[in-house]
Amino acid sequence: MGGQFPDPCWLSRVPEGGDPETGSTRYGRAVTAAADEAIADAIGRGWRPGERVALLYATTGADRELWRQRYLGPEPGSPRRWFVEQVWTTPAARVINRHQFHGPSMVVSAACASGLHAMALGQRLMATGDATDVVVVSADIGFDGEEIRAFANLNALVYDAPPQEVCRPFHENTRGFIMGEGAAALVMAPARQPGVEAHVRLLGSAMGNDAFHPVSIEPSFKHLISTMDTALGHAEVAREEIGFYSAHGTGTSQCDEADVTVAEYLGKQSVAYCFKPMLGHTMGTAPLLEAVITARAYSEGLLPASAAEPEAHPQLARGPMPHPGGITAQLGLGFGGNVTTAVYGSVD
Repeated sequence: MGGQFPDPCWLSRVPEGGDPETGSTRYGRAVTAAADEAIADAIGRGWRPGERVALLYATTGADRELWRQRYLGPEPGSPRRWFVEQVWTTPAARVINRHQFHGPSMVVSAACASGLHAMALGQRLMATGDATDVVVVSADIGFDGEEIRAFANLNALVYDAPPQEVCRPFHENTRGFIMGEGAAALVMAPARQPGVEAHVRLLGSAMGNDAFHPVSIEPSFKHLISTMDTALGHAEVAREEIGFYSAHGTGTSQCDEADVTVAEYLGKQSVAYCFKPMLGHTMGTAPLLEAVITARAYSEGLLPASAAEPEAHPQLARGPMPHPGGITAQLGLGFGGNVTTAVYGSVD
């Protein structure tokens, strides 16, 4: 951490790399690389961009490294380029210009629900006709010691122990999360397009807020349940049909209680899983990374769930397992009371 608190520190970090023409920082290069990969995958599966492809870009803090450079670093070599790169709309603009998309482009920031919020908004853009297709991309990169200390002071993050000993959702001894950086992207297209081999179908989604506290979850969890019910209603799916539950899974005591409540509400037939023990908590990108992994689980027939101990909650997957398809419900939570839910199904 460059001598900043804490040192040493566990952090899942996006490495250097990427095309230098797409940005001077890891952040800018990662956004473009993730979008390029998702678009190439979609085209390889038969997708052809429509007339109005939207670009929704989700983040909690954009390029933190550039912001620190603005206040703490040396004067940049090219002030004009440096300013353009730190503007929040620039990563989305680079992608939309690179691929010549002409739908709406916007930044979505709903704390750690941002990635799933963007997907829900994308579904609505297509439903209203404002977009023919949607590319959703998210990145949160550039955390430093000060931010890690702030999360640690909230008793949410543990920085001095390995993730498998700390982040243990659906276990009684879970202690919180390890910070992670990440970038993810996916392409949303109208259902049942001829010749398109989709990974998964987004059947329904919903967004809400528990209107309780800037960083805590309303303790009855009734608004989480209500938002999940709304998504199930949009999807025309009964909760008894849910086979999998993609939990928010930060491993904090509040979030764990919320996840257990939602899992039990969905029913004993739903198998819960989460990825933050393996990826770290990648903030606004986390729910989009989890959606990407869920989509691949449908198309590849394997769910790479985190390992679990025998004493874990009975609905928790005990590790990687075959994925037979069916219906999945996902929960995303964020500071400020943000709640997002989504329901996925197999491709017919």
